[in-house]
Order: sequence, then structure tokens, then C-alpha cells
Amino acid sequence: MKILFFTNEYSHPKLPPNGGVGTFFKTISKELQVRGHDVYIYGFSKKNYLIDDNGIDVRFFKQYSKSNPISELLRSISSRLGYETITKYWLKQERMFLAKKLKNYAISKDIDIIQSFTFNGFTAYWDNSIPLVTRYHGSRGFWHFYLDKPNDTLKIAMEKRALEITPYTVANSHFSSNFIRDYYKVNVDTVIPNGINTDVFKLHRNVKVIPKSIFYIGTISKAKGVDDLAEIFNIVIGKHSDATLHLIGRGESYFKHLEQDVLSNQARTATTYYSHVPFDSIPEALSQASIIAVPSKGETFGFTIVEAMALEKVTIVSNIPVAKEIINHKEDGFIAEDKDTFSKYISDVFNHPEAYDGLRKKARQKVLDNFTQELMTKRSIEYYEKILKSKDRH
Repeated sequence: MKILFFTNEYSHPKLPPNGGVGTFFKTISKELQVRGHDVYIYGFSKKNYLIDDNGIDVRFFKQYSKSNPISELLRSISSRLGYETITKYWLKQERMFLAKKLKNYAISKDIDIIQSFTFNGFTAYWDNSIPLVTRYHGSRGFWHFYLDKPNDTLKIAMEKRALEITPYTVANSHFSSNFIRDYYKVNVDTVIPNGINTDVFKLHRNVKVIPKSIFYIGTISKAKGVDDLAEIFNIVIGKHSDATLHLIGRGESYFKHLEQDVLSNQARTATTYYSHVPFDSIPEALSQASIIAVPSKGETFGFTIVEAMALEKVTIVSNIPVAKEIINHKEDGFIAEDKDTFSKYISDVFNHPEAYDGLRKKARQKVLDNFTQELMTKRSIEYYEKILKSKDRH
């Protein structure tokens, strides 16, 4: 198959920093290439890029705002002044521009199938001349509903349209599937969970574990529950004076808020903030942890949960819906109902760390059985083949 991923981010050192979507496209592209498929990365950025990523053609054109600066200026002014009709017009123009660029490129490469993502609804005006798979990694609608982000109604409407224009919608969890159905009133065609590289995310046994250490990795923000974790640590250090908290991720200004307003004096001196850690260094850094905490207010899947479990770490997650799809409570991890139970589970592990050796082994096995990149790619290929067979019949 010739498979095209349409995106505004991709994980490569010559490209701008990327998030989870860019990492996903990098991961699945390499897996598809190994299986003999031709993979193309095509999308938009602040400037043009043309890269050969070990046989994967990566091509980015200038995004609409950079290609049409006058149009972008008018859109920006209308948005600031609250002229919703004009803003909506320019959002539509941008997406029609993207659809035209995508179609011309896909035809030139004789692409069999295209995959993109939901966020911001960039594919809202695709014509389905070539089958388009829209995979849900998250959305502004999710941000608004679960994380108290501003209600960007126009872009959320574009997300809804992007989900509606293709029958080939994929959710990364059953929770995501239900959210899409309830929030956007769109039925998801299939669920394919995310997968990770378990050869990368495995315990570094030569790394010394820091006794009574709690590690967190991710954005340092309220939406990720780091304020709750700080309050939990205030409780924990009152019972375990030798406990330590280790925070990894971007968000220096929010960490300063935690230092000043949330962490107790005792907790503050026992907390280390590492800022950003390169992706390749994450498994080794997290191998030091006694416990990995995931206090998030909401996730569509939860890469950090799965990565922590693959590292054979006791993983404690806040009671978010998707956690139950990944963790069997008290068998391969913990799901904490509130801050008190979160701190209790931490204390239990600190008091009897050896009692959880079996849980740690089961955690990694859960990932090997359900959440590998190989399994994710296999399911994706099967889905693509199903779509193309259906298309041929018609």
C-alpha cells in the first residue's frame, strides 16, 4: 500500500518540536515501512521542509497563514473584534486550501489511503476521493469539556465536520469513542489503542532506584493534575520524611506557582524539577522511580501510564475514565479515587516495596499483550485493507 499521513507535526531533528501526534506518525511510519509499505508524510508548517527520513518522504508546505499573510491578518483582526462570521469564513478558506494541497499531492503519488487527526478539524473539507482515516488523539472539544479550556466553538465545529465527512474514524480508546459519540454526535468506526516501543521503554536495571521517590513526567500544569500531586506529596512527606518528588516536563512558570503557593516547606525542599528531558533519555530517567504518578484530570488514552507500566514501575493514576481500560486496579497498577487514597497507595508501596514485585511484572506483561507499536500497526494495516476492499467492491 501507499499510505500518506497528513499532519502539521512529525518527530524529526530537522523539524520543529512535536507532541504526541508527531511521535505517533513517526512510530507507525517506521513500522509500516518495515512491513514493506510506501509511506509519505505530507503537511504544513511555518516554512517549507523536504526531508528523506531513511526512505520515508517527508514534505511540509507553508501553512495558510504564511502563504496568505493578508488573509491571515484579516482573520486575526476579525477574531479579536469578535466578528464570528468573518472568522468562520477564513477558517473555511484555510481548510479548503489544505484539502486542495492534499488532493494534488495524493494524486501525484498515487496514494491508496490517507490518515490524519481530529484536532482543529484541518480535514473538514476533504472530498473522500481517496479514503481518509481520521484518528482521534484529542481535540479542542475534549479540552473544553474535561480540562476547562476556552470553548473555541468555531474550531470545535470544524472538528465535528472533519469527523462527519469520512466514515473511517478511529478512536485510541473506548473512552474516546464514547466521548466522540456523545459530544460530536458521530459514531466511531473502530478502536485501535495506541502502542509504544517496548524495546525502548524497558527497565534500565543498571540504574539505581531512588528509595521512596515519586516521579511525574508530562506538562507541568493544572490540567495534568500537578497541583493535586503537590498536595498529595504534602501529605506523603508528613508520613515519610525521606520521600522525594521528581517532576519532568515543560512548565517552569507553573512550577514556580507550586513552589510558592502549594508545596509545604518540607515538601518544597524534597522536590526536584528537571524541566524538559529528551525523549531518548526518558526510560533511563524514569528507571530511578519507586512510583510513577499520573494525576491527570483527563486523557484520551494515556501514553505515560503505559510507558510507566512497561518500565515495571508501580503506577498510580487518578480516577479518569480511560485508566480502567489500561489498569486492573491493584493487579498491575492503582487507580486512586481522590487525593487521600492516592497518598495511601504511595505510603503502602513505600512501606512494603518488595510486596509489589509481582504487580510490576504484571504491569509490563499487560503492555506487551495489549499496547505495543507492533500490535497497533498490525491492527491499522488490517483496517486499511478492510477499507480498500470495501472501496473496490463499490
